[in-house]
Amino acid sequence: MQEPPKPLHIGLIGAGLGGLLASISIAHSTNKTTRITILEAASQLGEIGAGIQMTPNVSRLLIRYGVDKIIGDDLVQCRNINMRNTKGEIIQRTELYPKTVREFGFPWWMVHRHHLHTGLAEAARRHGVDIMVGERVMGIEYQDADKPVEVVTEKGNTYTFDLLIGSDGLRSIVRKTLFPEVVPRAPTNNAAYRAVLPYDYVYENVPEVREFGNDIDVWSLEKGYIIQYPIAAGRDWNAVMSHYREEPVTDVEDNCDMTEMIEYYKDLDPRILNILKLVPSSKRWPLLITGPLKSWSSPQKNVVLMGDEAHSMVNHLAQGAATSMEDGAFLGRVIGEVVRGVISMPEAIDIYEKARMPRVWIKQQASFVMGSIYMADRERAAHRDAATADAVKETSAMADVRNLNSHQRITGPDPNAHSWNLWGAPETVQSIFGYDAEGDADFAVLKYLQEKSPWDPETGVSHALEQKWTGWYLPKEHVGRIASSRGNQL
Repeated sequence: MQEPPKPLHIGLIGAGLGGLLASISIAHSTNKTTRITILEAASQLGEIGAGIQMTPNVSRLLIRYGVDKIIGDDLVQCRNINMRNTKGEIIQRTELYPKTVREFGFPWWMVHRHHLHTGLAEAARRHGVDIMVGERVMGIEYQDADKPVEVVTEKGNTYTFDLLIGSDGLRSIVRKTLFPEVVPRAPTNNAAYRAVLPYDYVYENVPEVREFGNDIDVWSLEKGYIIQYPIAAGRDWNAVMSHYREEPVTDVEDNCDMTEMIEYYKDLDPRILNILKLVPSSKRWPLLITGPLKSWSSPQKNVVLMGDEAHSMVNHLAQGAATSMEDGAFLGRVIGEVVRGVISMPEAIDIYEKARMPRVWIKQQASFVMGSIYMADRERAAHRDAATADAVKETSAMADVRNLNSHQRITGPDPNAHSWNLWGAPETVQSIFGYDAEGDADFAVLKYLQEKSPWDPETGVSHALEQKWTGWYLPKEHVGRIASSRGNQL
């Protein structure tokens, strides 16, 4: 039988969304046999911001780890995505529920970041993860591959880990330690603004917005757009505004005057403009990108990056946090194979980098391109709107899928199968929204084992794969007989 390595102690720097999900995935994949510690600089856990989208590629992870049950009704499933022009006319529509949910197999949830973070933190604790708050990291020693990674915090505490995962975001000390020359950059002068208001207050002052219903609505205009949707079990209205400024934004700015916002969107659909006038102030968020990097890890493969610190992206595809969570799920699965003795830790990190780095770069590019599509000039916007005119109509494909549990089949054409809306028509980029990080990790390990090991030309069975699938329960002398059996009795 396979000889598992000694029990591991995995450390994570940063208890953000990605770091928390990574800790859960590691605990889940190792059957809670691995010690996991998160060091968080803040004195208490919490998440700033507003609404966030949990698209099917990550809602599946919340379901997998039971986080959805913790968050409960604060996860909101909207019915449609409506892309609108400045007048409010719909130029493209995607039916999320039940059509997209049925086709992708998982929900497309809207949730407040605070509710999501709280749910992940609680799930991590239930999985036995130690979360240490108020532990700002000051130094990392990793150069000796024969020794554990040593982390020293501002309080003078020292921690040692077999693997250190950097999940501390844009201003990561882990990335600065490994790659001090890498600095996140603003590729454009575009910035994001977020706002949350109680729906009771919105309806009292702008009653006509009730017609938007339980939908996601996006208004596109030249060099700007607004997206709105419900969060917090439908109690709160959430919006993200994005437009260009004269100067690039490189840091979060608090309490921004809404005068600039109102002036910028003054010619927009009066329904959304009147809501914006209710917003007292907003934070201004930078849209920074990191990478693509040549490596996400130390040469010793004992320190590795994930999330924004490795690959921050602009927000136009709503995939920044989702991509970090995918990283965490993937890492958890390959670390599970280390614990089972199938691969070594350096092999696991190498597999993670080779699989995730090209995929993430594609998402970074898709996010940037989607922004230019949202904020197109008049000529390009006219071509854009004409290309999806049919998607506004109810097609036979949409009409046939009304009941999520019905046996009706999609028989008509789906205009969203090829759409300019890389975010709001997920059928166009199935590799993003239909992605299974855990399944991808499993396949990447199998592919690696298959390529590194000889295989029998008669049976076509790789010795390494047989070892993985049977070596955990069979005595050593019995492993390898299948690959070389030639069909004879075993």
